[in-house]
Amino acid sequence: MTHQSMDTAEFSVVVPIDVRHTLALDAPRPLLSRSAEERLGTRHRQVLDQLESMFMERGFAAFTIGDLAAGVGCSRRTLYEIADSKDELVLVVLDRFLHKKGRSAMAEIDPSAPVAEQLRRYTTGGIKFQFRSLLFEDLSDDAPARRLVDRHYRFAMTVVEQLVRVGVDRGEFRPVNPSVVAAVIAGSSLYLGQPEIASGTGVDISKLLDEMLDLVLPSLVEPA
Repeated sequence: MTHQSMDTAEFSVVVPIDVRHTLALDAPRPLLSRSAEERLGTRHRQVLDQLESMFMERGFAAFTIGDLAAGVGCSRRTLYEIADSKDELVLVVLDRFLHKKGRSAMAEIDPSAPVAEQLRRYTTGGIKFQFRSLLFEDLSDDAPARRLVDRHYRFAMTVVEQLVRVGVDRGEFRPVNPSVVAAVIAGSSLYLGQPEIASGTGVDISKLLDEMLDLVLPSLVEPA
Protein backbone atom coordinates (compact mmCIF):
# COMPACT_ATOMS: atom_id res chain seq x y z
CA MET A 1 0.00 0.00 0.00
CA THR A 2 1.36 3.40 -0.87
CA HIS A 3 1.80 6.05 1.77
CA GLN A 4 -1.29 8.26 1.69
CA SER A 5 -1.42 11.85 2.91
CA MET A 6 -3.96 14.67 2.99
CA ASP A 7 -2.71 18.20 2.67
CA THR A 8 -4.54 21.48 3.00
CA ALA A 9 -3.38 25.05 3.46
CA GLU A 10 -3.96 24.68 7.20
CA PHE A 11 -2.60 21.25 8.09
CA SER A 12 -0.98 18.06 6.88
CA VAL A 13 -2.10 14.69 8.24
CA VAL A 14 -0.32 11.41 7.57
CA VAL A 15 -2.84 8.61 7.28
CA PRO A 16 -1.58 5.48 9.11
CA ILE A 17 -0.82 2.57 6.82
CA ASP A 18 -2.89 -0.49 7.72
CA VAL A 19 -1.16 -3.54 6.23
CA ARG A 20 -4.15 -5.71 7.05
CA HIS A 21 -6.16 -4.39 4.11
CA THR A 22 -3.73 -5.50 1.42
CA LEU A 23 -2.46 -8.61 3.21
CA ALA A 24 -5.97 -10.02 3.52
CA LEU A 25 -5.73 -10.86 -0.19
CA ASP A 26 -2.50 -12.82 0.37
CA ALA A 27 -3.72 -14.90 3.33
CA PRO A 28 -3.96 -18.68 2.83
CA ARG A 29 -7.37 -19.67 1.54
CA PRO A 30 -9.28 -21.62 4.24
CA LEU A 31 -9.91 -25.27 3.49
CA LEU A 32 -13.30 -24.76 5.11
CA SER A 33 -14.63 -21.29 4.33
CA ARG A 34 -16.64 -19.40 6.92
CA SER A 35 -19.78 -19.70 4.80
CA ALA A 36 -19.24 -23.45 4.41
CA GLU A 37 -18.70 -23.77 8.15
CA GLU A 38 -21.91 -21.87 8.83
CA ARG A 39 -23.80 -24.26 6.57
CA LEU A 40 -22.54 -27.23 8.58
CA GLY A 41 -24.60 -26.29 11.60
CA THR A 42 -23.99 -25.87 15.33
CA ARG A 43 -23.23 -29.52 16.14
CA HIS A 44 -20.63 -29.82 13.40
CA ARG A 45 -18.90 -26.66 14.64
CA GLN A 46 -18.87 -28.11 18.14
CA VAL A 47 -17.28 -31.26 16.76
CA LEU A 48 -14.59 -29.20 15.03
CA ASP A 49 -13.84 -27.43 18.32
CA GLN A 50 -13.67 -30.76 20.16
CA LEU A 51 -11.38 -32.27 17.54
CA GLU A 52 -9.11 -29.23 17.77
CA SER A 53 -8.76 -29.70 21.54
CA MET A 54 -8.19 -33.43 21.04
CA PHE A 55 -5.46 -32.89 18.45
CA MET A 56 -3.72 -30.19 20.50
CA GLU A 57 -3.43 -32.54 23.46
CA ARG A 58 -3.02 -35.96 21.89
CA GLY A 59 -2.04 -35.52 18.25
CA PHE A 60 -3.92 -37.20 15.43
CA ALA A 61 -1.84 -39.96 13.83
CA ALA A 62 -2.86 -42.77 16.18
CA PHE A 63 -6.60 -42.27 15.76
CA THR A 64 -8.97 -43.84 13.26
CA ILE A 65 -12.20 -42.18 12.15
CA GLY A 66 -13.96 -44.44 14.65
CA ASP A 67 -11.65 -43.30 17.44
CA LEU A 68 -12.27 -39.66 16.58
CA ALA A 69 -16.04 -40.14 16.48
CA ALA A 70 -15.98 -41.89 19.87
CA GLY A 71 -13.63 -39.25 21.30
CA VAL A 72 -15.98 -36.36 20.53
CA GLY A 73 -19.25 -38.27 20.96
CA CYS A 74 -20.58 -38.15 17.42
CA SER A 75 -21.24 -40.56 14.58
CA ARG A 76 -18.81 -41.34 11.79
CA ARG A 77 -21.40 -39.90 9.44
CA THR A 78 -21.09 -36.53 11.18
CA LEU A 79 -17.34 -36.54 10.58
CA TYR A 80 -17.77 -37.53 6.95
CA GLU A 81 -20.20 -34.62 6.52
CA ILE A 82 -17.26 -32.37 7.41
CA ALA A 83 -14.59 -34.10 5.34
CA ASP A 84 -14.34 -37.07 3.01
CA SER A 85 -11.51 -38.83 4.86
CA LYS A 86 -9.55 -38.78 8.10
CA ASP A 87 -6.57 -37.15 6.36
CA GLU A 88 -8.77 -34.36 5.00
CA LEU A 89 -10.45 -33.95 8.38
CA VAL A 90 -7.07 -33.49 10.08
CA LEU A 91 -6.12 -30.77 7.62
CA VAL A 92 -9.47 -28.99 8.03
CA VAL A 93 -9.14 -28.95 11.83
CA LEU A 94 -5.52 -27.75 11.77
CA ASP A 95 -6.21 -25.14 9.09
CA ARG A 96 -9.21 -23.81 11.01
CA PHE A 97 -7.10 -23.50 14.16
CA LEU A 98 -4.29 -21.69 12.34
CA HIS A 99 -6.72 -19.29 10.68
CA LYS A 100 -8.21 -18.42 14.07
CA LYS A 101 -4.74 -17.73 15.44
CA GLY A 102 -3.90 -15.68 12.37
CA ARG A 103 -7.05 -13.55 12.67
CA SER A 104 -6.31 -13.00 16.34
CA ALA A 105 -2.79 -11.84 15.50
CA MET A 106 -3.96 -9.47 12.75
CA ALA A 107 -6.57 -7.98 15.08
CA GLU A 108 -3.76 -6.96 17.45
CA ILE A 109 -2.22 -4.62 14.84
CA ASP A 110 -2.94 -0.96 15.55
CA PRO A 111 -1.80 1.03 12.50
CA SER A 112 -1.60 4.23 14.54
CA ALA A 113 0.93 2.73 16.96
CA PRO A 114 4.72 2.75 16.47
CA VAL A 115 5.68 -0.07 14.10
CA ALA A 116 7.84 -1.79 16.73
CA GLU A 117 4.76 -2.02 18.92
CA GLN A 118 2.71 -3.37 16.00
CA LEU A 119 5.33 -6.07 15.44
CA ARG A 120 5.36 -7.02 19.11
CA ARG A 121 1.59 -7.17 19.39
CA TYR A 122 1.27 -9.20 16.18
CA THR A 123 3.92 -11.69 17.26
CA THR A 124 2.81 -12.16 20.87
CA GLY A 125 -0.89 -11.53 20.34
CA GLY A 126 -1.79 -14.26 17.93
CA ILE A 127 0.91 -16.37 16.36
CA LYS A 128 2.22 -17.48 19.72
CA PHE A 129 1.28 -21.03 20.53
CA GLN A 130 3.17 -24.07 21.61
CA PHE A 131 2.60 -27.45 20.01
CA ARG A 132 2.35 -30.30 22.49
CA SER A 133 4.83 -33.12 22.01
CA LEU A 134 2.44 -35.63 20.43
CA LEU A 135 1.02 -33.13 17.95
CA PHE A 136 4.46 -31.84 17.04
CA GLU A 137 5.66 -35.39 16.35
CA ASP A 138 2.62 -36.08 14.19
CA LEU A 139 3.14 -32.87 12.23
CA SER A 140 6.79 -33.79 11.67
CA ASP A 141 5.77 -37.15 10.19
CA ASP A 142 2.80 -35.97 8.11
CA ALA A 143 3.91 -34.14 4.96
CA PRO A 144 0.53 -32.55 4.04
CA ALA A 145 0.03 -31.26 7.58
CA ARG A 146 3.59 -29.97 7.70
CA ARG A 147 3.08 -28.11 4.41
CA LEU A 148 -0.13 -26.62 5.79
CA VAL A 149 1.65 -25.23 8.86
CA ASP A 150 4.44 -23.94 6.64
CA ARG A 151 1.97 -22.01 4.45
CA HIS A 152 0.59 -20.23 7.49
CA TYR A 153 4.04 -19.38 8.81
CA ARG A 154 5.07 -18.05 5.41
CA PHE A 155 2.09 -15.73 5.56
CA ALA A 156 3.15 -14.65 9.06
CA MET A 157 6.54 -13.83 7.57
CA THR A 158 4.79 -11.75 4.90
CA VAL A 159 2.95 -9.75 7.57
CA VAL A 160 6.17 -9.09 9.49
CA GLU A 161 7.95 -8.15 6.27
CA GLN A 162 5.29 -5.61 5.37
CA LEU A 163 5.31 -4.10 8.85
CA VAL A 164 9.09 -3.73 8.73
CA ARG A 165 8.82 -2.08 5.32
CA VAL A 166 6.33 0.41 6.78
CA GLY A 167 8.75 1.08 9.64
CA VAL A 168 11.55 1.81 7.21
CA ASP A 169 9.31 4.07 5.09
CA ARG A 170 8.23 5.99 8.18
CA GLY A 171 11.81 6.46 9.28
CA GLU A 172 11.19 4.51 12.48
CA PHE A 173 13.60 1.77 11.38
CA ARG A 174 16.98 1.97 9.70
CA PRO A 175 17.09 0.67 6.08
CA VAL A 176 17.14 -3.04 6.93
CA ASN A 177 16.16 -5.93 4.67
CA PRO A 178 12.50 -6.67 5.58
CA SER A 179 12.75 -10.28 4.38
CA VAL A 180 15.67 -11.01 6.68
CA VAL A 181 13.88 -9.49 9.68
CA ALA A 182 10.72 -11.46 8.86
CA ALA A 183 12.69 -14.70 8.66
CA VAL A 184 14.30 -14.01 12.05
CA ILE A 185 11.07 -13.12 13.87
CA ALA A 186 8.74 -15.72 12.34
CA GLY A 187 11.44 -18.41 12.28
CA SER A 188 12.36 -17.78 15.90
CA SER A 189 8.69 -17.91 16.88
CA LEU A 190 8.31 -21.30 15.24
CA TYR A 191 11.53 -22.59 16.82
CA LEU A 192 10.64 -21.36 20.30
CA GLY A 193 7.23 -23.01 20.01
CA GLN A 194 8.77 -26.47 19.75
CA PRO A 195 7.94 -28.53 22.87
CA GLU A 196 11.51 -29.47 23.77
CA ILE A 197 12.74 -25.88 23.43
CA ALA A 198 10.08 -24.38 25.68
CA SER A 199 10.30 -27.17 28.24
CA GLY A 200 14.09 -27.00 28.20
CA THR A 201 14.09 -23.33 29.12
CA GLY A 202 11.35 -23.64 31.72
CA VAL A 203 9.99 -20.31 30.46
CA ASP A 204 6.48 -19.62 29.15
CA ILE A 205 6.23 -19.16 25.37
CA SER A 206 4.97 -15.58 25.83
CA LYS A 207 8.07 -14.71 27.85
CA LEU A 208 10.34 -16.41 25.31
CA LEU A 209 8.83 -14.37 22.46
CA ASP A 210 9.10 -11.14 24.43
CA GLU A 211 12.76 -11.79 25.16
CA MET A 212 13.42 -12.59 21.50
CA LEU A 213 11.72 -9.35 20.44
CA ASP A 214 13.68 -7.42 23.07
CA LEU A 215 16.79 -8.47 21.17
CA VAL A 216 15.50 -8.00 17.62
CA LEU A 217 13.40 -4.83 17.72
CA PRO A 218 16.06 -2.45 19.15
CA SER A 219 18.43 -3.57 16.39
CA LEU A 220 16.03 -2.13 13.80
CA VAL A 221 16.32 1.39 15.15
CA GLU A 222 18.96 3.78 13.82
CA PRO A 223 21.76 4.14 16.40
CA ALA A 224 21.72 7.49 18.21
